[in-house]
Amino acid sequence: MLAYIALSSHAKDMAENMYRALWSWLICVTVTVVVSLLTRPKPVEELTGLVYGCTVLPSEGHLPLWKRPIFWAVISAALFLILQMIFW
Repeated sequence: MLAYIALSSHAKDMAENMYRALWSWLICVTVTVVVSLLTRPKPVEELTGLVYGCTVLPSEGHLPLWKRPIFWAVISAALFLILQMIFW
């Protein structure tokens, strides 16, 4: 069996695992592409609220600054950079 998976009967354990991962990835991609090509896409009405591109985003204009996600993203990034400098 090893000669078929790793394409060599002299492969070590790590090479065998790498080839198994490669074959698994190739089979997964092939099945995904075939299934995607053979199935009919869902209408946009069914995807509304489920997919980011089909969902109307609410406005954040009425929220105070500290309740907006971008504010907390900046605070988190600043804390990350400060801790990075301290523990470097």
